Amino acid sequence: MIWSKAKNVDDRGLRRALWEFKSDRGNLESALTLIPLMILFLSVAQVAISVYAKGILSQTTQGALAYAAMGATSRESDLIPGTLGAAPWSAPPIALPLPGGGSILVGQRQEKSPVVTPLLPRGLSFTSTGVAVQE
Repeated sequence: MIWSKAKNVDDRGLRRALWEFKSDRGNLESALTLIPLMILFLSVAQVAISVYAKGILSQTTQGALAYAAMGATSRESDLIPGTLGAAPWSAPPIALPLPGGGSILVGQRQEKSPVVTPLLPRGLSFTSTGVAVQE
């Protein structure tokens, strides 16, 4: 007899727990907070990707210009075509002559960062400048 009462109590508790689990209360509030939170997360990711891409582009611009200053035959000495940082030159690098001989090479590249968030549908574009001394 004690066993049957305990079993009935457990069944009622189980049924109550299943009913609470099946109810849809709280879904609207969850959706209303999840959407702005996802947009905020993607915006932070967009800024992080843009800062990283700008750093890579400035380093590869400087490296490509230094490579060209050492006597590379190709003006566009990119590492791997089609990757971030392998943007074409905005204009051909300019060689400014120095009084003692040699020249200073100055070049610029423009790049557009990938689009991640709906808040910046066109992405961010930025320009990097490289300077190298050619002897």
